[in-house]
Amino acid sequence: SSMLVDPAPRVRIKAAHLIGKYKNPGALGALLHTMDTSDRHFREAVTSSLSELLRGEPEKIGELIKGVPETKTRKLGMAWLMGKTRKRGALTFLVDLLTDNDADVRSSAIGALGKFKNKQLLGTFEKLIYDTNERVRAATVNAISVIGDNRAFEILKTALEDVDQYVRKRAAIGLAKIDSKKAVDILKGKSTKFLEMDLYIKGILFASGHTYDKTVYEDEDSKSIVEELCPEKEMFNNFRASSDKNIRLHAFRVLNLFKREGIPNLLAIAQKDPSPEIREEAEKHVSR
Repeated sequence: SSMLVDPAPRVRIKAAHLIGKYKNPGALGALLHTMDTSDRHFREAVTSSLSELLRGEPEKIGELIKGVPETKTRKLGMAWLMGKTRKRGALTFLVDLLTDNDADVRSSAIGALGKFKNKQLLGTFEKLIYDTNERVRAATVNAISVIGDNRAFEILKTALEDVDQYVRKRAAIGLAKIDSKKAVDILKGKSTKFLEMDLYIKGILFASGHTYDKTVYEDEDSKSIVEELCPEKEMFNNFRASSDKNIRLHAFRVLNLFKREGIPNLLAIAQKDPSPEIREEAEKHVSR
């Protein structure tokens, strides 16, 4: 418990992870006392451990909600915790935070609400894409993307007109997660107004396997789109385990976009792949 206030961030984070394994009131109390922190990484560790300790104890979560002090960091910690526990009683608390004066608190509440994947929240989220703060609007777009139905798609189309480029990028990614083909058609219609849409289209097409424009390798915006739509772990599993040659080839091409430390090992595996096409592509990468 004393290590939770150690001056070294690494020590505090390790202590928070370890104390979460002790299922007793002392551990719970120690973590609650440290939740009022501005250190994001430490807050992540504390709220993760708290969510484990509070699992199956909704009455304790209710008590916590009633006793939240009016400090920004405490509200942030509670929002993160409520998102991780995803208990029904947390919804009202998080919705109330959406009207908080602080944009960081509103963003955190939206992020937590997004984890519920509740379609009934779409009406609330739709209003928040007009929030005065761009971080709140971006968080709202992300939460809508997770819900992912037709109404969510229509709201994200509206967010493509946002004045902030980052918000527009999040909207483009959200649309692609719901329906990549329709997303590309819509982005094409916006490309004369927002020039970056062409880069997003290139990334979405690469991620969906429709085209493999090699200029994606040089463009960070396009690459970041591919990386988000094609998570590395999922791609590596597909590359190692799929019996479908086309899935393995797509995963190999995506993984080669990102120059990880393990890329020589990836190429060595690909050179022994049953598919001649994958072996040939691996040889080209090796020669380069």
